[in-house]
Amino acid sequence: KIKILPSDFIPDDGGRPVMIDDSGGDRWLKSNSTNPMFASIDIPTGFTATHVHIYGDGSSQMTVYEADINSSTITSRGSGNIMTELDITDVASDTTNYLLIELAQTSAEKVFGGYVTIIPS
Repeated sequence: KIKILPSDFIPDDGGRPVMIDDSGGDRWLKSNSTNPMFASIDIPTGFTATHVHIYGDGSSQMTVYEADINSSTITSRGSGNIMTELDITDVASDTTNYLLIELAQTSAEKVFGGYVTIIPS
């Protein structure tokens, strides 16, 4: 499994950052208002990505795309919800591809991290 850390997420073009909430004793990632956040996850050479799971306290939509470092084109590999493991269309590593994970958030939802399940190709 490949761990997805809070630092792997970036905000969309809504102009507001994603933030670690440190207002209490716990820590989590949140977005501003309903702005989505994205994580780019490399698939190691010789492996295939099969599942994605994001941990949080909400159940908003998650979409997993296959993207490439040499193109702006993306291809959907599955949609599901935060806190439910998503069985994506398998994505085998090649010389340019990676997973792009989009989380549709609400302002009150927390994101803790997640993982991508990989198997040898």
